Amino acid sequence: MKSIKIFLSIVALCVAANSFAQQKGQSFISIDGGISLPLGNWGKSAEIISINGTITDPNGYANTGGFGALNGAYFFSKHFGIGGLLSYGTYSLKNVDSLSQGYQQSFDVDTTRTTPTNYTQFNFLPGIYFNSAVAKKLSVTARALAGISYATTPQITVSIEDGGVFDPPLVQESASKTSFAFDIGAGLSYAIKKCLAINLNADYFYSKPDFIINNTVRNNNAGREITQYNQPLDAVNISLGVAYLFCRK
Repeated sequence: MKSIKIFLSIVALCVAANSFAQQKGQSFISIDGGISLPLGNWGKSAEIISINGTITDPNGYANTGGFGALNGAYFFSKHFGIGGLLSYGTYSLKNVDSLSQGYQQSFDVDTTRTTPTNYTQFNFLPGIYFNSAVAKKLSVTARALAGISYATTPQITVSIEDGGVFDPPLVQESASKTSFAFDIGAGLSYAIKKCLAINLNADYFYSKPDFIINNTVRNNNAGREITQYNQPLDAVNISLGVAYLFCRK
């Protein structure tokens, strides 16, 4: 009699565990990529015109960027899971010609040439994931993530020529900073096979590093001179990804 009770208890536990497992959502890991649209002052540019004064321009001149990401989550219930996002993105500079013209007018020289590198961002963002089926193969997804972002500013080199004489290039050096960041997004997931899906996501990303920027060979204090950049690096990110689903047998 005691053995029967133990056996029935084991069966009951197995049934309960199986029922709980069936209530869990679909855990996944995906590789994503897409475009990033800088917002606010970070994505703005301006024509710099100055003859004698120094301009601390708040604009970031960041162009539309591209990024890749590794994304995944473990679902502990039917709709909610925990996971994280690793991403890396780069942003070139736009309207570089306007920067060159501004330096030329500010320094009152014959020609200038501006050569920039890119902004870069590396992000690690853990958080909460949501998934809810709206059709047999289609699900609505959402995520709220918070973590850290490591960002670098571009190095901007200004070559100067006046009267056939080339001055040593002026350099706004690249700066780096790690800061708090968060990401809020939503999207769609479509299962093309039993354990394979395509994900489409749109996210809002925010960080605000306080960069301290060094300038070398700066003999002329006119024109645009940035020694600190404390503006939000926020963007709307749109990504497409392929996800492997941890299917239950």
